[in-house]
Amino acid sequence: MPTTAIRDARRKDIITAARDLFSRKGYHGTTMPDIARAAGISTGLIYYIFPSKEEILLACCEDAVTIYRDVLERANTIANPLERFDALVRELYTLLDSTSKRLLIMYRDLSTLKRETRQRILGPIHRLDDYFVALFQEGQQAGVFSPDMPQPRILAANVLGLGHLWALQKTWHFAPTIDLETYISTQLAYFHAQLLHPPVEQA
Repeated sequence: MPTTAIRDARRKDIITAARDLFSRKGYHGTTMPDIARAAGISTGLIYYIFPSKEEILLACCEDAVTIYRDVLERANTIANPLERFDALVRELYTLLDSTSKRLLIMYRDLSTLKRETRQRILGPIHRLDDYFVALFQEGQQAGVFSPDMPQPRILAANVLGLGHLWALQKTWHFAPTIDLETYISTQLAYFHAQLLHPPVEQA
């Protein structure tokens, strides 16, 4: 196996091990030797790949936000703005459901990073808001979405925020009475009420 491929594989092993430890023990409760043991490599090799524990935390957070980019790329093939929005919400929430451990780390430990380092994580999140605002505008221009949509940027932030709400609280807030499909369908109905033209009342 080429050296680059070996390094990439070890990097992935380190991130996976650190993500599990950070979620259970917290960032400050986890040491570099802890991560090395969990990853099955030497502590020296960790420092060769990651100069510091902070860089590992940053990699874990960056790994969490890459799912947003991948979802957007797949959804861009859908022409209809409403169908694209629904597909985005459905896939985004499903992915957040399966990657809640990554999200927990980002919420709990991101504040430990330097301000300029945090911006590397927050940037993609802000760009996701921008994407949804642009999608809302596209839908308005196409006559699909209401021209009187209230506060598009707040609505855009709600899309991701409500997905995070499910991922972080699904086990103790919603289970066992509300499952993922029920949650997604209910939130889509909420979003549609904000996005679409109100029904015309019959005389």
